[in-house]
Amino acid sequence: MRAAVAALALAVAGCGSSPAKPVVTAPERTVARTAADRILPLLPDGAQVIVELDLARLRGNPVIGGLVTSALTGEGLPALPESVPMSPLAKADAVVLASYGVGTSQAAMVTVIATPEDLAQIAGAIRLGEGLYALGPTEWTAQLEARAALVGIGDAASGPPIVASAELLALRDRSMPPNAPGAALRITARLSFDARVALARQTGLDTAPAQLSIWADVVDDFAIIIDADAADPGDTKTKNPTKRLEAGLRGVLAGLADEPTIRALGIPASLERAKLVARGTWVRTIVAIGPAHLQRVVERANAYLQGKS
Repeated sequence: MRAAVAALALAVAGCGSSPAKPVVTAPERTVARTAADRILPLLPDGAQVIVELDLARLRGNPVIGGLVTSALTGEGLPALPESVPMSPLAKADAVVLASYGVGTSQAAMVTVIATPEDLAQIAGAIRLGEGLYALGPTEWTAQLEARAALVGIGDAASGPPIVASAELLALRDRSMPPNAPGAALRITARLSFDARVALARQTGLDTAPAQLSIWADVVDDFAIIIDADAADPGDTKTKNPTKRLEAGLRGVLAGLADEPTIRALGIPASLERAKLVARGTWVRTIVAIGPAHLQRVVERANAYLQGKS
């Protein structure tokens, strides 16, 4: 869980950078299945952290939908950057954040919002096509515009002539269960040395993973799966990096379980019971909250929001 929070923190840490590599065309065309699938091909190459939130799925959930709507129309999501307007997100279908140059002075972040509302009145918002708007540094949003033009975003029948890289999509899908009906949250991270240092600082891990694939969803219960890669080509001294990462993740979960907000929501036991499975250089962390427990968490969260309003 802390890994997901830290990845979100990294994703919103951008503050200006240089453009990425030129657009690469793909021979095959794909049909977007969700708003995020539609957005991913528009992102400039080289994103180190990509965060996808399916807001329509969250709002439509009978258990947490009201809580999510209250958060988006009230105080909003604290993990999102200040440039992302809170009120329009209440009706948005999805938001995707992509970070580049994480942990360096060249850091930058772009945000793409899928929404039925017109966001043209928001300062810096760039319309990419019907229902899609981008926010971020001009040199990056210009690339999104160029890619949107190549995709032919306004012509749904044609399909996009460019797609996200196969490596990115494979890592993105790694943590998603085969029979899962969807995802409320997905985080995909391919981290450089500087980004790993930044992630280690955020989490308290001795050594941060080089790759992360995170999937989370809510039906009547909640589950999050975090796949972390312990492999480090530059480290030849650590004898068992997988065990080291597993121990570090257990420490992070224990620390998070002791956070006041987590305790107030009644989540510590779920974190303490998290299942960790090591396979090769990968460590999978699974945290689950059952239906009755989730209902209590939502009730406490609603009481907290009402107290803050």
